[in-house]
Amino acid sequence: MAEVNKKTDPSSPGNVYLVFYNVFLSAGWLIVLIQAVHHLIYEGRPGLWESTHEVLKIFQTLAVLEVVHSAVGLVPSKVGVVFPQVLSRLVALWPILHTFRESQTSVGKPFILIAWSVTEVVRYAFYFLNILERVPYIIAFLRYTMFIVLYPMGISGELLCIYAALPGALKTGVYSTTMPNSINFTFNFYYAMIIFALMYIPVFPMLYSHMLAQRRKVLGTGHKKTD
Repeated sequence: MAEVNKKTDPSSPGNVYLVFYNVFLSAGWLIVLIQAVHHLIYEGRPGLWESTHEVLKIFQTLAVLEVVHSAVGLVPSKVGVVFPQVLSRLVALWPILHTFRESQTSVGKPFILIAWSVTEVVRYAFYFLNILERVPYIIAFLRYTMFIVLYPMGISGELLCIYAALPGALKTGVYSTTMPNSINFTFNFYYAMIIFALMYIPVFPMLYSHMLAQRRKVLGTGHKKTD
């Protein structure tokens, strides 16, 4: 994903907006990171969701705007690349983590918090500095290197939380609907989660390869301004 306007003028309205957006998101994810690390150090995993969920929900949900930015051409990113990344996180956050206590206490929860927050602090910082054409090499290096470990870590956390939520979804039938009903439609959230998890198999390699290609583009030829 890339929150960088096609225009090179940092003072253009689109880029001014993107600078504020990326600064705000970087600061928000830094709060999530501090909350998570502080809780894990002093209290361990129990209660981690309660300590972090309010800020986490705000700043992860704001990522929906990245799809909008891409769709309207404010940034050059392709919707097909941005959308699956945003969607996977929102599904993990709202219908799964928000709903099922089992996923909130899953070992995957710390994976998600650390991987998401570290990634986003650096990513959003890179984006607004890139618009200003003031990106230190260390930020570019971290942006295009940390994902090698953090992306699989975050995906693993999401899958672990989905797995933890499956028994609750099967038992309660939450978000599911059966026929007969007024709209003549049936939906089973339990099986939907399984299908959603299986979609990681083709999507993860595609996105991971995209990031590796971006890394070669940026770091392989020296630091330069990039989308």
